[in-house]
Amino acid sequence: MSNRRKLASVPSRLSFPSVDVSRRGFLRGSAVLGGVSLLAACGGNDSGSSSSISTAKVDPEVAGGLNDIFGPGGKEGGAGVTLSAGMLLAITGQGSFFGKVMGNGAKLAAAQIKVADGINYDLHIADHKSGDVPTALTATRQLVTQDQIKILQTSYGAPSEAIVPLIGQNKLLSFNGGGSSPGQVGKPFLWQTRMIFGDDPCPGGLAWIAREFPDAKKLAIVGTQENGVAGASTIAPEAWKSLTGGEVVANEQHDVGATDFSSIVARIKSAAPDAILTFSFGDDAGYLVKQLREADVDVPVMGIEFTEQAAKVAGASYDTYNFCTDFYDPKNPNPWNKIFVDGHNDMFGEDPEYYGANYYEEVFFVWELARRVLADGGDPTDTTALQEALVANPTFKSLYGGDASATGEVTFNPDDHTISKPMGVFKVVGGQPEKVADIVKPEAGADPATALV
Repeated sequence: MSNRRKLASVPSRLSFPSVDVSRRGFLRGSAVLGGVSLLAACGGNDSGSSSSISTAKVDPEVAGGLNDIFGPGGKEGGAGVTLSAGMLLAITGQGSFFGKVMGNGAKLAAAQIKVADGINYDLHIADHKSGDVPTALTATRQLVTQDQIKILQTSYGAPSEAIVPLIGQNKLLSFNGGGSSPGQVGKPFLWQTRMIFGDDPCPGGLAWIAREFPDAKKLAIVGTQENGVAGASTIAPEAWKSLTGGEVVANEQHDVGATDFSSIVARIKSAAPDAILTFSFGDDAGYLVKQLREADVDVPVMGIEFTEQAAKVAGASYDTYNFCTDFYDPKNPNPWNKIFVDGHNDMFGEDPEYYGANYYEEVFFVWELARRVLADGGDPTDTTALQEALVANPTFKSLYGGDASATGEVTFNPDDHTISKPMGVFKVVGGQPEKVADIVKPEAGADPATALV
């Protein structure tokens, strides 16, 4: 008889606020905050003119804290310099929650930098309709031709891979903090601000399962074509065999935005795995976990992200979910993170989460690059100069890591344009994540057990 551990459902003790993620709600929020135009991204000419970011809800005392961390405002901080910046987000469709929080993160950063007497980060937001590639191409062209953007914050894997030629041709200094994928790695002017989504953390997640559930030998994998493709096809199977001597007994794929997992759950149940690794993201992960537990599939599940929206979908069953990723902790006491969390609550009335944190950081990366170029007597609106400054010094202050007396740090790899960030394995307890282990990306060819710190 197998003595693998069973997972008990624990009732959720938290309620989750409803979020208006409709197009109308987003537009209304943008109007209240001021400072962004929204492209319909349908191929028409309904791009609006961008106005300056509103600082009405930013505490003026933020300036002192940010200047202490990043340096003075004024001439050194780029006061008077305007950088036209675009965001390619999921404003409509099943991923509209992500578009909302990503946009909020960037808007807050732009407002705070303005209060700190820094650059004017002039935002224009376009909709790729939750991953539609033709729409993404049209929207990006509009951002370039109509809004003359120089900086781009993109999202999702497929749309971001599709616009790689436009990024290179137009020398758009670009960052993706929400859908890193192998097809974006090493591309000119495109930088990843999260670990490769699913691929990088999965050896650590599997190493944790192998340690905590030593009898587990049979693994089921559930994924999509949006992210974690290499993880599902090669990285996870090879790591699992090395860690346990076991095998992958099911490797299922679903469309992004799926809500009915009944067929996949039935096949997984028939395969009788000892553990499940899923690369599903967003609400999809919540639906998957809920339906697995409803079908009495009680083995450990390891995912690659957490959102409160997915936790709301899954309800109490999410207290049986684990995940491994470069996860953002709003409770992190590092001084910059405290400024971010307080500012987010002031502006939006709620704590920030993972994706908002990444897109907030990216705007500050651009500010830091502008400061470096100015210090060298260069043109801070020249994206080639900005990228050269990044390559010359690829380390930046971060919301991730650090402690009560110092910010964290992240470092880009100038060769492939990826990033190194703290990662961990987390359990969900009472609807909220709790870290149970630190993990790292193992070196090429190394024992995957080394991923577990």
